[in-house]
This record gives sequence, C-alpha cells and structure tokens, in this order.
Amino acid sequence: MPGADSMDFTYSRLGPGQLRLLRPVAVVDGISISLEISHFERDRAPPYAAVSYTWGEGDEIETLQLNRRQIRVRRNLWSCLHYLGLYARDGMVKYLWVDAICIDQSNVAERNAQVRVMDEIYKNARYVSIWLGLDPRFEHYRDRIEGPITTFYASDFNWHEHAKKLADHEYWSRYWVIQECLLARDVQVHCGENVAAWEDFRVAISVEAKVNLLTYPGDSRTAETLDSRKHGALALLLARPAVEDFPWQRPLDELIIHHRHSRCKDPRDRVFSLLGLLPLEERKLLERFFPNYSLSEDRVVVITLAHLQKMNGVRVTTKCRELFQGLGVESKERRTRLISAAAKFSYFDYDITSSPAFHKALSVYEATVDESELERLARFGDGGLETIDNERSTISRCNIL
Repeated sequence: MPGADSMDFTYSRLGPGQLRLLRPVAVVDGISISLEISHFERDRAPPYAAVSYTWGEGDEIETLQLNRRQIRVRRNLWSCLHYLGLYARDGMVKYLWVDAICIDQSNVAERNAQVRVMDEIYKNARYVSIWLGLDPRFEHYRDRIEGPITTFYASDFNWHEHAKKLADHEYWSRYWVIQECLLARDVQVHCGENVAAWEDFRVAISVEAKVNLLTYPGDSRTAETLDSRKHGALALLLARPAVEDFPWQRPLDELIIHHRHSRCKDPRDRVFSLLGLLPLEERKLLERFFPNYSLSEDRVVVITLAHLQKMNGVRVTTKCRELFQGLGVESKERRTRLISAAAKFSYFDYDITSSPAFHKALSVYEATVDESELERLARFGDGGLETIDNERSTISRCNIL
C-alpha cells in the first residue's frame, strides 16, 4: 500500500483576500523538487516573486512534491521551478507565486476570483520573474541525450549572442504575460541558470533588432515596427514604461489593437487578461461582467463591443480589421452579427451577470439576423456607418496603430 507521501495533493479552500505562495524546500539538480504551499492575506504576504511563463503544450508531464504530496506539472514549469527554486532559496525573496499551482484550476469560482485580482498579485510582487526556458544551446544536445531534458548547464552565456532567439521565444506571444510584465515593479529575465535585469535585456534586444524602444506605444512609427514583427518581444518591450511616471494605463480598444498578435488558448482571455491595464473608471464598468468563465466567447465579444461603443465612443464597423483581429473574429458575417447584438445590448443598465435581464439581453446575438439587416450592416461597415449608439458622440479609433 503506498504511503502518504505518494498521495496526490488536494487544495483547501482559499479565503477572501487570500493568496497561496510557494516556498522551495529542496531542489536536487535535474531529479526532484519539493515545495511548501501556504495561505496568506494578500495585504500581509511576505515578499514574493510572481512567475511569468508559458504553460507549454502537449503531454510532457513531470512530478514534484507539494506539501509532501504529488502534483503533476508540465515540463516547462518543472524546469522553471527548478531554477527559480534555487534562485529563491539562495536569495532574499523566499516565496514564489505561480498561477498553475497557486490557483486551483479546477475550481471555476476560485479561478474567477483570483483572475479578478491578478493585477494586484503582480503589482505587489517584489519582482516578476520572466522564464524564457533553458539555455538555447541545449538544442544541440537534444538528439544525444536519452529521455527528457529538464535542466541544462553551459558556461559563458551571453545575452547579446542569444538575443534573437530569446526575443522570438513563444513566451512573448501569450496574452497573460502582457499584464504580468507591464504591471511589475521590477522585472528579472531568467534563461536557465542565467538572470538579467529588464533594462539589460531591453538593451540586448534593441541592439539586435536595430529599433528604438523608447517611442510611445501609440506612435505611428511603433505600428510599423510591430507590423514588421521582427521579434515577438517588441510589443512588450515597447509598451513597458522606461520610467516610473510613464502612463501605462490605456483604453481597452488601444490595448486590444496594440497586442493583437498575441495568442491564448482561451479566446475570452483576449479581454480578461487586459483588465488590469485599464483606467479605473473603465475597469469598474467592465468588472460588472468580467472575468466570468461561464460566459461564451461570443457573449464576451458582445459585451466588449458594447463597452467600446458606449463607454469609449469607438465607431465599430466590420472594417475595424485590427480591432477584430485582436478579438479573434475573422468572419465578416460574424462581425456583423456581433456588432448588431452589441448595438441592441443596454450596456449601462446591468450590474450583475446573474440577472435574467442580463442573459436575455445577451441572447440577442443568438437570434437570426435577417439578410437585409446583414446586408445593411455590411454596407455600413465599408465606411458609411456614422454611429451605432445615437445617444453618444463617436470617435473612430479603429486604426490607432
């Protein structure tokens, strides 16, 4: 009969205003990781590093010990916790916050609640640790080593030498890292056992890409840089303030367009992941509805379009290519239906998503739009639509970048 140590880890309830933090207990090189997880009040938590990383793909699973119980994580996170665990153990900051472990991903209510305060978790961290995987040179040894490679050590690592590969790492394409990176007090970039300050990494990428990373994210020259897409890291390198008083808060439509090349597994995160970057008034209105993972993708888009039209004064038409690209809506017919539903949705009249009126209003998008209306909206979408909300003046910001 297996002992208690072999049993799987189970979560206990997380109270209001609390978060879970990890403390590395023992890390054996390439062999095992042992962590302790504890609950803390968010406003009285010990200094911690919030980890920003990609979850990884496929079924590459490794096991670690959490409170002397087993928990399975993807291989990329196992490698990340190995190196960051060593770094935390030997450094001043002893605790880590990692979303995949510190949030019970099977508990939708907890997930909604924790996503709602994700910006505070990252803003309150002593620093954010960006994980860019193992030293890129491990690829040369992949075919020579049997079994998975979870750790790799090589001397004389040079950030400038590997700048291009690191700037194209899949990390930079993930939606959630936008908020995680931009809200951080301080950022450290990790690649295997190597650590760089954010400004040093920024210099290495700017030299390699031959671009000026000090321009305002809404500048037209910035659009040209992003659309050339020389490197995946450029959107965040351009958006993160170079000085403390740089205004990082921006309207939702600008954020959606600026980060339209990012990707996520859950399309609803195209909006949910940006909430922490909004001006306070705009965010308060959207938080009546979001984040809520019980809403369908289309319902999230309908609410978002209604918000942009009626709160931000955006003139939304089917020709808003960059906006709809950011929302993941490619079909012109689908754009037309969603625009029509958003126009009929009384955005300012609803305070809670559980009300019958809210769901009745959202169900408009499911109704069939007759062909004449589709044709009319599609024609207006080619440039003839003056406004969708006749009660409010509109300013077209569909082509900010």
